[in-house]
Amino acid sequence: MLRRILQLFRPKQVSTAVHDLLENAAAQRAVFRIEAGEGSGPRRYFIAADISPGRLELEPRGLRLEGMHHWRGQRFAFRFILCSRECGRTQLFEFSSKVASIDARRDRLCLDFPDAVKSLERRQNVRIALQMRHMPRIGLWPVLGGDSGKTAPRIMSRPILDMGPGHSSIGLTIRNLSSGGIRLSFKKSEYAEHQGHLEAGRRLLVELSFSGKAFPSSHLFRIICCVRNVIPAEGNGRVEVGVQFLALHQQGRKPAWKNVEKGGVDDIGRLVHQFQVEYYKEIKKRLDRMPVAHPRKASQSS
Repeated sequence: MLRRILQLFRPKQVSTAVHDLLENAAAQRAVFRIEAGEGSGPRRYFIAADISPGRLELEPRGLRLEGMHHWRGQRFAFRFILCSRECGRTQLFEFSSKVASIDARRDRLCLDFPDAVKSLERRQNVRIALQMRHMPRIGLWPVLGGDSGKTAPRIMSRPILDMGPGHSSIGLTIRNLSSGGIRLSFKKSEYAEHQGHLEAGRRLLVELSFSGKAFPSSHLFRIICCVRNVIPAEGNGRVEVGVQFLALHQQGRKPAWKNVEKGGVDDIGRLVHQFQVEYYKEIKKRLDRMPVAHPRKASQSS
């Protein structure tokens, strides 16, 4: 019993791999972003400043810490990128950690070392909001049949959506993209016109064509999908439709449709990772030029 009690007071052992990753992050002054969920407010960015025993220290950018003491003890998910010293390859990581302390005087947010750090390159749930230069041409059609995989799906000729990358509403229509699916939004009138095909459980064909100056080569994906959830519009807002990828079309190959669970959207995952790393690098350049927000000094009474 005494041994169990003493174990509670022993310092937590941090794996060498986690320590090395975070030490590299501090050495590279990596950009960290708090992941607080979709639509939860402005993004909050930090620069890795230093590590101390069991702690990672972050400097805020564009954020004052004086009013953030309520964060102490809260747990957040963080994302950051690292550049490999050996090959120059950039990789995206995520971990969850508790805020140990906030030192507004030094402008430092201190995190407990996490138990694990995950690489996000291959995860299907990594979503990204695309910048305009990376927007694809998108087409969306209703699909009938093909559920069992024994018969080919029948794609209806009238599209629900056919929108080019330069369309004025493309940024509103494509909310985010991952290797596992896409989230779309529609005007109330657009959704009402095609509601029978956009309800949860309905199957769709989505076609995504990435091309233009931002891409060294073009990428075309034709994917059978399933509507997983529909979020009704609030007020004058838009209806959001969450779509999960099921099978990727393989031109001139058999079988013609490759199940996503067997790696059918690996190429989309690579694109998403490429975009996200590119966006983080651009953010880091801007943040490095941004002066540190030093706390205000208390006024002295005369």
